[in-house]
Amino acid sequence: MSSSQNISRFIFLIALTLVFEMIGLPQLFTGPLVNMMLILTSLVITPAAGALLGAITPVVAVVRGQLPSFLMPMIPFIIVANILFVMIFSLLQSRRLRDVNVLTSAAAWLGLLCGALVKFLVLYYTTRFILPIVMGANVSAKLLAMMSLPQFFTAVAGGAFAFLVYNMLRVRLHFK
Repeated sequence: MSSSQNISRFIFLIALTLVFEMIGLPQLFTGPLVNMMLILTSLVITPAAGALLGAITPVVAVVRGQLPSFLMPMIPFIIVANILFVMIFSLLQSRRLRDVNVLTSAAAWLGLLCGALVKFLVLYYTTRFILPIVMGANVSAKLLAMMSLPQFFTAVAGGAFAFLVYNMLRVRLHFK
């Protein structure tokens, strides 16, 4: 695939992700859609592209109001969590996925589950221990709940959706 194709696909995937974030759906829907785009971008283009997209999305979430402005200190940690999610997934899954059905790849599922677990742990422990130091106050139970297990589940759900979409694209676009 030429670099101009990769650039075009990356721009399209960024735009689609921004649309998902800007629609204003509840986090229950936005979270899986954004996580889907992170994994899909890493599969369709490269893990570095997925990681870069993961660095963009928290900034858009603040601008959009999805992430309240008082949580701006969380942005670097969300970026790190997104990058780790994509990189761990990419390291553990087989790079030969273009030749197989990603839905049946044990390596892809292992990568997804491990990446989602690390993302959850980074966000939970940051919210639990680091954010109170940075903010100089206790973190609300609602925020702690938002940055805990739902992060794991939205990452797994998003990855599963990415696998479905990637499998359809692989067949349709004849990825080699």
